[in-house]
Amino acid sequence: MRSIKAVLVGSLFIVIAILLMQLAYIFIAVAYNSLAKDYALLNDIAGSFRYLVGIPLFMVIMFFGGYVTADFARTKVIPHCLVVGIITASGMIVPTLENSNLTITGIVIFIMAIGASSVGGLYWQRANK
Repeated sequence: MRSIKAVLVGSLFIVIAILLMQLAYIFIAVAYNSLAKDYALLNDIAGSFRYLVGIPLFMVIMFFGGYVTADFARTKVIPHCLVVGIITASGMIVPTLENSNLTITGIVIFIMAIGASSVGGLYWQRANK
């Protein structure tokens, strides 16, 4: 039962944090676009903005999701974190595949997300030895 709770809590943490991050990103993107109207230089870097800010924040959230999962699981930390990483990363990438193809970037981010959640679990494990 503790395993199910750990996976559920870790997954919910990641999903809620990602949704909050997306909401904040929308507000930032709207402000950025209104600012970019006046400055042509900002229009050139608008496409890179999501990669420079979004992906690192996504990895940080996955890391803390692994940490939360490990804190609830307490034993067999890595398998729990891997399951949480696979569930949440799959839950985010599968819906996008309905209208588009899987890209190399998507595959890399998927693998990095699973790795980040596992590293969060490892960090918890080393901190609590």
